[in-house]
Amino acid sequence: MPKSKRKKRRSKSKSGYFGVDKRTSGRYQARLRIDGKDKYLGSSYDTAKQAAKAHDKEAIKLGRPFSKLNYPNKAPVGYTPIQQPLLSTNTVGYRGVNKKGKKFQAQGKIGGKVTYIGIYDTTKEAAIAYDRAVLKANKSTTLLNFPDMVHNLDVEPKRKKYIRSSTGYRGVYKNGKKFQVKIYTNSKNKSIGTFDTAIKAALAYDQAAIKAGKKKSLNFPDGLPIKQESDLDDSEGFWV
Repeated sequence: MPKSKRKKRRSKSKSGYFGVDKRTSGRYQARLRIDGKDKYLGSSYDTAKQAAKAHDKEAIKLGRPFSKLNYPNKAPVGYTPIQQPLLSTNTVGYRGVNKKGKKFQAQGKIGGKVTYIGIYDTTKEAAIAYDRAVLKANKSTTLLNFPDMVHNLDVEPKRKKYIRSSTGYRGVYKNGKKFQVKIYTNSKNKSIGTFDTAIKAALAYDQAAIKAGKKKSLNFPDGLPIKQESDLDDSEGFWV
């Protein structure tokens, strides 16, 4: 059958439908997984489509998300799926949020892979970031922490200003008369080196941050201010 006329599969299963299996007899069985166990719906059906509709009928009674229905466009008018509960192992209280030291990390499974969204000061900030990632990925709204919250996905929310070290620069510390640079990567503090001035140290940190893929933690995200450029030698090569 030409690709243009081939029905779009809702599921990766052999039948192409959620909760539908083909039996050795050639007929189709409908089932729904509830509390970790399969519930079989009816004896069997002549076609996969009949079994898929039986699956959806029961799934709608249980408030399953549209993304898990074979025919989401045929759900009753005003149908609202039930929010999916948190895992019993979740101690934070928000979906997609984990404790990371004194901060909170937002992460989610997108495209079959775990995607790290960012580190935040509070659980709510991390939970909102997770929700935005869910919406951007067009995943089920039953996964949201705040289903009633309206998000403008074109504008990133303002984050609390980062409190820099006593030197005034991220990752830069006073070491006698010089300035030492450290960056936290791969769950470890890595020493970059020691520099004569805080600005040179800050730029060295930025270079290391870019290589580590931490562009959101730069000291000079918009480039080095003109008034500070005179503090550097052209030969140093520290330019952003």
